[in-house]
Amino acid sequence: MMMAEQDIGGVIARLEQVFDDKLKLRRGAFDVRAARARKALPRPLRADLEKVMAARRMVGHPRQARLVDGAAVRRSADRIETHLRGLDLTNRRKGAALSLLASLMIDALVVGAVVLGLLLWRGFI
Repeated sequence: MMMAEQDIGGVIARLEQVFDDKLKLRRGAFDVRAARARKALPRPLRADLEKVMAARRMVGHPRQARLVDGAAVRRSADRIETHLRGLDLTNRRKGAALSLLASLMIDALVVGAVVLGLLLWRGFI
């Protein structure tokens, strides 16, 4: 099953649009953005992204283009796109902010407990 350059171009264009919309990856070539997007993907989808990137490299070479399984590449791209479209950016930001605040609160409690323990030990309280 040979995949034409136009077909892979459409798949890549859709992924680039999703990278832009959901992950705010606007700068750099597709390979650079895909490497950054890889961090946001679960492990099985990372393999799918590698498959799409390999197909992109292979389709430019006449002999290797015949080896690209177009249906598998499209399925991989669809799985990646479905996962990324399901991400909620505001929820992720809220979660990161709450995680940071929780970490700061725990640090403040530990520092307060150490200061209180030191004051008790030294006899000031």
